[in-house]
Amino acid sequence: MKKILFIVSASALVLSVLFIESCKKDDPKLPLEPITLVKPDTAIIRQFPGDVLPIELTFTTDRPINWINCMYDIDSTHTTGYVATYPDTLFFVKLDTLDPRVNIYTYTTSYYVPDTLNPYDVVRFKVSFEAGKSTFTTGQNYPAGIVGFSKEFRIDVR
Repeated sequence: MKKILFIVSASALVLSVLFIESCKKDDPKLPLEPITLVKPDTAIIRQFPGDVLPIELTFTTDRPINWINCMYDIDSTHTTGYVATYPDTLFFVKLDTLDPRVNIYTYTTSYYVPDTLNPYDVVRFKVSFEAGKSTFTTGQNYPAGIVGFSKEFRIDVR
């Protein structure tokens, strides 16, 4: 009887330890998406005209990054169904000339909200990147093919 009680209690202890260990979270430093907006920490930001918005972006993929790009569009029409065309470039960086090529890259910049904007104007940003090669070469340790990702965020002017 004592042997059975010992086996049951030891089994319960081992199972509870395994259960507690399995509930631990993974490393929170790993990115969960290809483009991570670090600063600001939300996709919709409210700023006054004349403010400076710090922007920090992290790009992550399984292939070497070719280029990163950020375009923006100022919407002052206040119309429903506005389609952004992103005519202006905030930054464009070619990364295919780096040696060694990287698949994780962090870019930091800032955006000056123009003084000429009125309340309820919107500044829309589209960040994108391209990574990889369309051909496979000897010694290449990543899959062939080009991948691209994009992310949008905006500033609502107060």
